Amino acid sequence: MLYEGMKRAVESMSYLVKVQEVMTNNLANASTTGYKQDVTVVSNFGDLLKRRLDSFGLKEENAEFVVNDDPTLAIKQKTSFAKGNLARTDIEFDFALDGNGFFVVSTANGVRYTRNGSFTVDADGILKTKDGAVVLGQNGPIRIQGNKFEVKENGTILVNNQVIDKLMVVDFQDYGALVKEGATNFKLIRDVQPIPANTRVLQGFLETSNVNPIKEMVNMVNVLRSFEMSQKVLQSQDEQMKKHIEQVSRMR
Repeated sequence: MLYEGMKRAVESMSYLVKVQEVMTNNLANASTTGYKQDVTVVSNFGDLLKRRLDSFGLKEENAEFVVNDDPTLAIKQKTSFAKGNLARTDIEFDFALDGNGFFVVSTANGVRYTRNGSFTVDADGILKTKDGAVVLGQNGPIRIQGNKFEVKENGTILVNNQVIDKLMVVDFQDYGALVKEGATNFKLIRDVQPIPANTRVLQGFLETSNVNPIKEMVNMVNVLRSFEMSQKVLQSQDEQMKKHIEQVSRMR
């Protein structure tokens, strides 16, 4: 019984450590444009093994599990795709999506999807993200050569009042196929075809992070208290076990 109690306390502490790590990362990105909050979900490991991993939207090599040596709990990290607020910037290379969907960008690791529409133009006139990924249009990379740059709500791009391309904006029926890469990029972990996005492209706006800092800090305090309670339970169980060991030693 004492061993079982100690094991449960350790499991609880392992879970709470993971939860706190996720919350800390959320708070660090509370002001990151287009950031989507991560949450943790705990499941019984035995039950989890009875299901196919792809029902969670994960393949084995992509599953992010935190499991102790005697696995009875499985902790999964998921992303909340709830929308953030739209903030007006009036900057011509800032964009927000008013609806579901993702901008498509080309990175060194392949095609990725993002809600972060804070773009810039390099020396060659190529539209890029702030971290250097190429923003894709229907015709590939978007080259801007001209003085007047405008994007319509349907994504059509005009330079000097001439249509040059259209922003590639896509959506997915199953967001479980998307896994976060870095702060604001997502990659597909299985073969899922994108679908047209039902959204408006707003030039001169950015989508803020969907993290509520106050709520997240309150949750973190509650997690800390729960961790301290589990720690006290573990210490109490440990002291009782020591007493039992001493009693057995005296009987010999």
